[in-house]
Amino acid sequence: MKIIYILNKVSETSIPLEMANLIYQKEHVIVISLYDSYEAGLKVVSKVSPNCEFITCNGRKNKLTGLYKLSKLLKNNEECIIHTHQTLSGAWARYITRNMKNKSVVHTIHANHNSFNKIQNLIIGCTLKYADFIVANSNTTWKGLKKWQGNLIKNVPGATIYNGVNVERILNVNQYTADKLLEKKRIKKDEFLFGTVGRFVKVKNYIGILKSFEKFLLEINDPQKYRLLLIGSGPEEENIKELINSSSLLKEQVTCIGLVDRDTVYGLLHKLDVFIMASFYEGFCNALMEAKVVGLKTIVSDIDIFNELFEKEKSLNFNPNNIDEIKDCMIKAVDSEKVDKEIVNELRNKFDISTSANKYLDIYQKFKN
Repeated sequence: MKIIYILNKVSETSIPLEMANLIYQKEHVIVISLYDSYEAGLKVVSKVSPNCEFITCNGRKNKLTGLYKLSKLLKNNEECIIHTHQTLSGAWARYITRNMKNKSVVHTIHANHNSFNKIQNLIIGCTLKYADFIVANSNTTWKGLKKWQGNLIKNVPGATIYNGVNVERILNVNQYTADKLLEKKRIKKDEFLFGTVGRFVKVKNYIGILKSFEKFLLEINDPQKYRLLLIGSGPEEENIKELINSSSLLKEQVTCIGLVDRDTVYGLLHKLDVFIMASFYEGFCNALMEAKVVGLKTIVSDIDIFNELFEKEKSLNFNPNNIDEIKDCMIKAVDSEKVDKEIVNELRNKFDISTSANKYLDIYQKFKN
């Protein structure tokens, strides 16, 4: 039986796309993109999930045309399991297939619903009830559902499956590109590097990180020794760069790396001394888990999801709304002990992406039977 992964668009950092590649080892997987052109989408899929069949609906210019093509693809397809992930493509697929007897729908909730606007929550919530099985990527993500959404799906079976990260790839990545990038950015090898990875959006609290780092530099001895790397891009990039340029300290000691491929991100993680994640809320946070797998010292928000994932670890935690707490954690992290190797190995075993893939395969098997 075919497994159809439906996405709004594909990207080199797509968790569902990486999962599809692992699932393909046991099942025939088709990836359908609502927005991508075939050429652009195939370029990404060939890197991340090279064995999967790829189909695109070309809906970027005209969403209605894309949704119509997605409808035709789902109606014309034979018996299959449809796995939805994102807002519009997922909601439409669940709605279109709600009365099709030869289709089973699995949906994964990847984010805390507090991060969605009212329209997104309405679109997702009203169609979740059409899924045959719902997965959340953490127990905290389940709790993030709106009350009315939870009431609508109380009779739909579900489970928690953590996202998982590609431990082998992270640990064995070729660091040459990362080395060359740091060299190009004129970052000295003896600098103490703080860093964070993610999309530049408000929920990630980059402004809070920058304000805290500026206070850190004002208090620490020899501030030229310390640097903050921001790896990623997104809609808040202009505001982030505006804040950096408004401060002579930040302008000198903060480097925006930009958007880079996943192997370069992994290589850069190996170069950091401390990883920061100051989010106000998260569903899982793969970037932080990848940093943990590398064995980095971390300072993180004191929020439910991180307490759930890292309950055995004595982390440096802070209130993400408190600039001074973040700054104090930065100071403590400089001289703190290295992370316990036993804890690191435990995380590597528990959150390996292959473990997550096997759990999804078990769910698919239920519908095949």
